[in-house]
Amino acid sequence: MNSVRAVRIPAASVTIMRCIRGAFLALPVVVCICLMLGCAAIPPVPSPSSASLTDEGIYQQRTVALLGASGMVGDYLLREALARGHVVRALARTPAKLDEFADQITIVQGDARNSAAIRKLLQGADIVINALGPVAADGDAARYINTDSTRIILREMQSEAISQYMVVSGAAVVMPGDQRDLLGLWIRTLAQIGLAGELKDKQAEYELLALSSVDWILVRCPLIDPQRFRSEPLVSLQTAPAFRVRAGELARFMLDQIDAQQFVREGPFIGSRQAM
Repeated sequence: MNSVRAVRIPAASVTIMRCIRGAFLALPVVVCICLMLGCAAIPPVPSPSSASLTDEGIYQQRTVALLGASGMVGDYLLREALARGHVVRALARTPAKLDEFADQITIVQGDARNSAAIRKLLQGADIVINALGPVAADGDAARYINTDSTRIILREMQSEAISQYMVVSGAAVVMPGDQRDLLGLWIRTLAQIGLAGELKDKQAEYELLALSSVDWILVRCPLIDPQRFRSEPLVSLQTAPAFRVRAGELARFMLDQIDAQQFVREGPFIGSRQAM
Protein backbone atom coordinates (compact mmCIF):
# COMPACT_ATOMS: atom_id res chain seq x y z
CA MET A 1 0.00 0.00 0.00
CA ASN A 2 1.42 3.33 -1.06
CA SER A 3 1.82 5.90 1.67
CA VAL A 4 1.11 9.57 1.19
CA ARG A 5 4.02 11.71 2.17
CA ALA A 6 3.28 15.09 3.66
CA VAL A 7 5.12 18.02 2.12
CA ARG A 8 5.99 20.93 4.35
CA ILE A 9 5.74 24.32 2.62
CA PRO A 10 8.20 26.88 3.94
CA ALA A 11 6.62 29.68 5.96
CA ALA A 12 8.02 32.31 3.59
CA SER A 13 6.30 30.63 0.63
CA VAL A 14 3.01 30.52 2.49
CA THR A 15 3.29 34.24 3.20
CA ILE A 16 4.00 35.01 -0.48
CA MET A 17 1.04 32.89 -1.62
CA ARG A 18 -1.27 34.70 0.80
CA CYS A 19 -0.05 38.08 -0.46
CA ILE A 20 -0.67 37.11 -4.07
CA ARG A 21 -4.16 35.84 -3.22
CA GLY A 22 -4.90 39.02 -1.31
CA ALA A 23 -3.74 41.16 -4.23
CA PHE A 24 -6.11 39.40 -6.61
CA LEU A 25 -9.01 39.77 -4.19
CA ALA A 26 -8.26 43.46 -3.77
CA LEU A 27 -7.94 44.18 -7.51
CA PRO A 28 -11.63 45.07 -8.06
CA VAL A 29 -11.48 47.48 -5.13
CA VAL A 30 -8.34 49.14 -6.51
CA VAL A 31 -9.96 49.52 -9.93
CA CYS A 32 -13.06 51.12 -8.40
CA ILE A 33 -10.92 53.52 -6.37
CA CYS A 34 -8.99 54.49 -9.51
CA LEU A 35 -12.21 55.13 -11.38
CA MET A 36 -13.61 57.27 -8.58
CA LEU A 37 -10.41 59.27 -8.28
CA GLY A 38 -10.36 59.78 -12.01
CA CYS A 39 -13.96 61.01 -12.09
CA ALA A 40 -13.34 63.39 -9.19
CA ALA A 41 -10.44 65.11 -10.97
CA ILE A 42 -12.22 65.93 -14.23
CA PRO A 43 -12.40 69.55 -15.38
CA PRO A 44 -15.89 69.60 -16.95
CA VAL A 45 -16.84 71.71 -19.95
CA PRO A 46 -20.40 73.11 -20.01
CA SER A 47 -22.66 71.39 -22.52
CA PRO A 48 -25.47 73.68 -23.65
CA SER A 49 -28.73 71.75 -23.53
CA SER A 50 -30.73 74.21 -25.60
CA ALA A 51 -28.04 75.59 -27.91
CA SER A 52 -29.84 74.46 -31.05
CA LEU A 53 -33.15 76.08 -30.10
CA THR A 54 -34.34 79.22 -31.88
CA ASP A 55 -35.78 82.20 -30.03
CA GLU A 56 -39.22 80.72 -30.64
CA GLY A 57 -38.27 77.54 -28.78
CA ILE A 58 -38.08 75.24 -31.80
CA TYR A 59 -35.11 73.58 -33.46
CA GLN A 60 -33.84 75.02 -36.71
CA GLN A 61 -34.38 72.35 -39.35
CA ARG A 62 -31.33 70.82 -41.03
CA THR A 63 -30.83 67.99 -43.48
CA VAL A 64 -28.66 65.36 -41.79
CA ALA A 65 -26.74 62.69 -43.71
CA LEU A 66 -26.42 59.81 -41.25
CA LEU A 67 -24.13 56.78 -41.50
CA GLY A 68 -24.61 53.83 -39.16
CA ALA A 69 -28.33 54.52 -38.68
CA SER A 70 -29.16 50.83 -38.26
CA GLY A 71 -26.67 50.43 -35.40
CA MET A 72 -27.32 50.98 -31.71
CA VAL A 73 -25.87 54.50 -31.52
CA GLY A 74 -27.21 55.39 -34.96
CA ASP A 75 -30.73 54.44 -33.87
CA TYR A 76 -30.61 56.94 -31.00
CA LEU A 77 -29.18 59.62 -33.30
CA LEU A 78 -31.89 58.97 -35.88
CA ARG A 79 -34.72 59.19 -33.35
CA GLU A 80 -33.30 62.35 -31.78
CA ALA A 81 -32.88 64.02 -35.19
CA LEU A 82 -36.47 63.23 -36.16
CA ALA A 83 -37.77 64.43 -32.78
CA ARG A 84 -36.15 67.80 -33.50
CA GLY A 85 -37.74 68.05 -36.93
CA HIS A 86 -34.59 67.49 -38.97
CA VAL A 87 -34.67 65.91 -42.42
CA VAL A 88 -32.67 62.67 -42.38
CA ARG A 89 -30.93 60.87 -45.21
CA ALA A 90 -29.61 57.51 -43.96
CA LEU A 91 -27.17 55.12 -45.60
CA ALA A 92 -27.94 51.41 -45.20
CA ARG A 93 -26.57 48.28 -46.80
CA THR A 94 -29.83 46.58 -45.82
CA PRO A 95 -32.68 49.13 -46.07
CA ALA A 96 -35.11 46.66 -44.46
CA LYS A 97 -33.40 47.33 -41.12
CA LEU A 98 -34.85 50.85 -41.28
CA ASP A 99 -38.39 49.86 -42.30
CA GLU A 100 -39.75 51.45 -39.13
CA PHE A 101 -38.65 54.85 -40.46
CA ALA A 102 -39.30 54.28 -44.17
CA ASP A 103 -42.00 56.96 -44.38
CA GLN A 104 -40.02 59.49 -42.32
CA ILE A 105 -36.55 59.46 -43.86
CA THR A 106 -34.77 59.01 -47.18
CA ILE A 107 -32.91 55.71 -47.24
CA VAL A 108 -29.90 55.42 -49.54
CA GLN A 109 -28.87 51.84 -50.15
CA GLY A 110 -25.15 51.25 -50.35
CA ASP A 111 -21.85 50.66 -48.61
CA ALA A 112 -19.89 53.35 -46.76
CA ARG A 113 -16.81 52.45 -48.81
CA ASN A 114 -18.60 53.17 -52.10
CA SER A 115 -18.03 56.69 -53.42
CA ALA A 116 -21.23 56.69 -55.50
CA ALA A 117 -23.32 55.74 -52.46
CA ILE A 118 -21.73 58.45 -50.31
CA ARG A 119 -22.20 61.02 -53.06
CA LYS A 120 -25.90 60.16 -53.26
CA LEU A 121 -26.26 60.23 -49.46
CA LEU A 122 -24.74 63.70 -49.19
CA GLN A 123 -26.93 65.33 -51.83
CA GLY A 124 -28.72 68.30 -50.25
CA ALA A 125 -27.30 67.62 -46.79
CA ASP A 126 -26.23 70.36 -44.37
CA ILE A 127 -24.24 68.14 -42.03
CA VAL A 128 -22.80 64.62 -41.97
CA ILE A 129 -22.91 62.45 -38.84
CA ASN A 130 -20.90 59.22 -38.86
CA ALA A 131 -21.83 56.56 -36.29
CA LEU A 132 -20.27 53.65 -38.14
CA GLY A 133 -18.53 50.86 -36.30
CA PRO A 134 -17.06 47.50 -37.31
CA VAL A 135 -19.58 44.67 -37.70
CA ALA A 136 -18.23 41.41 -36.33
CA ALA A 137 -19.98 39.37 -39.02
CA ASP A 138 -17.99 41.24 -41.70
CA GLY A 139 -14.70 39.84 -40.43
CA ASP A 140 -11.66 41.31 -42.18
CA ALA A 141 -13.93 43.40 -44.40
CA ALA A 142 -14.66 45.58 -41.36
CA ARG A 143 -11.02 46.57 -40.90
CA TYR A 144 -10.41 50.32 -41.25
CA ILE A 145 -14.11 50.98 -41.95
CA ASN A 146 -13.88 54.34 -40.16
CA THR A 147 -10.75 55.50 -41.95
CA ASP A 148 -11.96 54.33 -45.37
CA SER A 149 -15.42 55.87 -45.02
CA THR A 150 -14.13 59.18 -43.66
CA ARG A 151 -11.63 59.51 -46.50
CA ILE A 152 -14.47 59.21 -49.01
CA ILE A 153 -16.82 61.43 -47.02
CA LEU A 154 -14.29 64.26 -46.78
CA ARG A 155 -13.78 64.15 -50.54
CA GLU A 156 -17.49 64.14 -51.31
CA MET A 157 -18.21 66.88 -48.76
CA GLN A 158 -16.08 69.21 -50.84
CA SER A 159 -18.09 68.42 -53.95
CA GLU A 160 -21.36 69.11 -52.09
CA ALA A 161 -20.00 72.20 -50.28
CA ILE A 162 -20.80 70.70 -46.84
CA SER A 163 -18.68 72.00 -43.98
CA GLN A 164 -19.95 70.20 -40.85
CA TYR A 165 -18.90 66.65 -40.00
CA MET A 166 -19.41 64.87 -36.67
CA VAL A 167 -17.97 61.48 -35.84
CA VAL A 168 -18.58 59.02 -33.01
CA SER A 169 -15.13 57.87 -31.91
CA GLY A 170 -13.44 56.23 -28.93
CA ALA A 171 -12.06 57.63 -25.67
CA ALA A 172 -8.73 55.91 -26.34
CA VAL A 173 -7.99 58.08 -29.39
CA VAL A 174 -5.10 60.46 -28.70
CA MET A 175 -5.19 64.16 -29.60
CA PRO A 176 -2.94 67.14 -28.78
CA GLY A 177 -3.85 68.71 -25.45
CA ASP A 178 -4.90 65.47 -23.76
CA GLN A 179 -4.11 65.34 -20.04
CA ARG A 180 -5.43 61.94 -19.04
CA ASP A 181 -6.05 61.18 -15.40
CA LEU A 182 -6.12 57.64 -13.95
CA LEU A 183 -9.47 56.86 -15.53
CA GLY A 184 -8.38 58.16 -18.92
CA LEU A 185 -5.19 56.12 -18.84
CA TRP A 186 -7.10 53.03 -17.72
CA ILE A 187 -9.57 53.32 -20.61
CA ARG A 188 -6.79 53.76 -23.14
CA THR A 189 -4.87 50.77 -21.75
CA LEU A 190 -7.94 48.53 -21.96
CA ALA A 191 -8.50 49.58 -25.59
CA GLN A 192 -4.88 48.93 -26.49
CA ILE A 193 -5.18 45.42 -25.07
CA GLY A 194 -8.63 44.37 -26.27
CA LEU A 195 -9.46 46.65 -29.20
CA ALA A 196 -6.09 47.30 -30.81
CA GLY A 197 -7.38 47.03 -34.39
CA GLU A 198 -10.36 49.31 -33.81
CA LEU A 199 -8.19 51.84 -31.98
CA LYS A 200 -5.69 51.94 -34.84
CA ASP A 201 -8.56 52.56 -37.27
CA LYS A 202 -10.08 55.39 -35.22
CA GLN A 203 -6.70 56.99 -34.58
CA ALA A 204 -6.03 57.03 -38.34
CA GLU A 205 -9.47 58.54 -38.87
CA TYR A 206 -8.58 61.42 -36.56
CA GLU A 207 -5.35 62.03 -38.50
CA LEU A 208 -7.41 62.42 -41.68
CA LEU A 209 -9.70 64.92 -40.00
CA ALA A 210 -6.77 66.93 -38.61
CA LEU A 211 -5.41 67.37 -42.14
CA SER A 212 -8.78 68.38 -43.60
CA SER A 213 -10.35 71.82 -43.81
CA VAL A 214 -13.88 70.87 -42.69
CA ASP A 215 -15.51 71.85 -39.39
CA TRP A 216 -15.32 68.44 -37.75
CA ILE A 217 -16.13 67.35 -34.19
CA LEU A 218 -14.74 64.02 -32.99
CA VAL A 219 -16.83 62.85 -30.02
CA ARG A 220 -14.66 60.50 -27.96
CA CYS A 221 -16.77 57.96 -26.08
CA PRO A 222 -16.03 55.31 -23.43
CA LEU A 223 -18.29 52.24 -23.26
CA ILE A 224 -21.69 53.12 -24.75
CA ASP A 225 -24.80 51.75 -23.04
CA PRO A 226 -28.10 51.38 -24.97
CA GLN A 227 -29.95 53.62 -22.53
CA ARG A 228 -32.09 56.72 -22.90
CA PHE A 229 -31.23 60.25 -21.86
CA ARG A 230 -31.28 60.84 -18.10
CA SER A 231 -29.23 63.98 -17.57
CA GLU A 232 -26.80 66.29 -19.33
CA PRO A 233 -23.56 64.38 -19.91
CA LEU A 234 -20.15 65.24 -18.54
CA VAL A 235 -17.82 66.74 -21.15
CA SER A 236 -14.06 67.30 -21.03
CA LEU A 237 -11.37 68.26 -23.53
CA GLN A 238 -8.62 66.65 -21.47
CA THR A 239 -9.68 63.20 -20.27
CA ALA A 240 -12.59 60.78 -20.21
CA PRO A 241 -15.05 62.01 -17.54
CA ALA A 242 -16.68 58.62 -16.94
CA PHE A 243 -16.27 54.94 -17.79
CA ARG A 244 -19.63 54.75 -19.62
CA VAL A 245 -22.01 56.96 -21.57
CA ARG A 246 -25.71 56.48 -22.31
CA ALA A 247 -26.50 56.43 -26.01
CA GLY A 248 -29.43 58.80 -25.52
CA GLU A 249 -27.17 61.39 -23.89
CA LEU A 250 -24.56 60.99 -26.62
CA ALA A 251 -27.22 61.52 -29.31
CA ARG A 252 -28.60 64.65 -27.67
CA PHE A 253 -25.11 66.09 -27.20
CA MET A 254 -24.23 65.55 -30.86
CA LEU A 255 -27.48 67.00 -32.17
CA ASP A 256 -26.99 70.04 -29.93
CA GLN A 257 -23.65 70.65 -31.62
CA ILE A 258 -25.26 71.17 -35.04
CA ASP A 259 -25.98 74.77 -34.12
CA ALA A 260 -23.85 75.28 -31.01
CA GLN A 261 -20.60 74.22 -32.72
CA GLN A 262 -18.90 74.54 -29.34
CA PHE A 263 -16.16 72.03 -30.17
CA VAL A 264 -15.28 72.68 -33.83
CA ARG A 265 -12.08 70.83 -34.81
CA GLU A 266 -11.83 69.40 -31.30
CA GLY A 267 -12.35 65.99 -29.72
CA PRO A 268 -14.49 66.32 -26.62
CA PHE A 269 -14.63 63.33 -24.28
CA ILE A 270 -18.14 62.54 -23.11
CA GLY A 271 -19.49 60.44 -20.25
CA SER A 272 -22.65 59.93 -18.21
CA ARG A 273 -23.26 61.00 -14.66
CA GLN A 274 -23.97 58.22 -12.17
CA ALA A 275 -27.61 57.19 -11.91
CA MET A 276 -29.34 58.91 -9.01
